[in-house]
Amino acid sequence: MKESIEKLMRAYERAFDALDAQAQAALFGDSFIVAGPKGIVTHSKDEFVEFASKAGEFYRSIGKKSTKVLTMKEEPISHEYSRVEVHWGVTFEKTGDEPVEFDISYIVQDTGGEPKIIMFITHTDEQEKMEELGLL
Repeated sequence: MKESIEKLMRAYERAFDALDAQAQAALFGDSFIVAGPKGIVTHSKDEFVEFASKAGEFYRSIGKKSTKVLTMKEEPISHEYSRVEVHWGVTFEKTGDEPVEFDISYIVQDTGGEPKIIMFITHTDEQEKMEELGLL
């Protein structure tokens, strides 16, 4: 994995674990796309801070304990862009030490300076999975 991209994703792991919306937003492009099973949304960085803050409040309300990257793999798309596949593990008070696992694909732009996340694609319906586990 390219060192600059691993550094970006490890910083994102720390920010996501801490539910720090400002730190997360600093790792994204000025605008970006969020996609998942229910469709797509585009966000500006300012909109993302609001979105991530609300998501953080939600995760705290359902007892999130920790978030960790379990595996991560980079696949270059071109010289400037890569797809990074991340397999996450999140623990909650109700799940104990057993992580809830999910996959997200990130498109990272590395055109000089610091690389930025410009898109992410969730592979599962998060709400549906949380309902199945009794977290909601």
